[in-house]
Amino acid sequence: MDTTTFTYQVIWQGVVDFSMATGNTPVIYTLNIPGFNPANCVFMVIPTRAQDVQLSEGDATGNTKSYPYATTSLGQVVVRSANPSADLNSTSQTRIVAKAYAIRYGS
Repeated sequence: MDTTTFTYQVIWQGVVDFSMATGNTPVIYTLNIPGFNPANCVFMVIPTRAQDVQLSEGDATGNTKSYPYATTSLGQVVVRSANPSADLNSTSQTRIVAKAYAIRYGS
């Protein structure tokens, strides 16, 4: 990251744990993050366990190792174990444990 042209600040960090996701009920985290604005902030998710990294695109357990679905708005990020429009009767949810960061940037 080249910080000679802009600055950044971690405004929130925590763990999102989807390891208990099963069946057709999604796991949902609603994170209230003061100062979060999609216009100048990003939300990142980084898997923390080796078993949560997909081996290849054809990996049959790919959905259980996928990144969670995140929706951002002013002051809030909602992180879900599956896309809200997914049919969880026929699609697996993510089961990763990840470190999550909200970062504000500017010039």
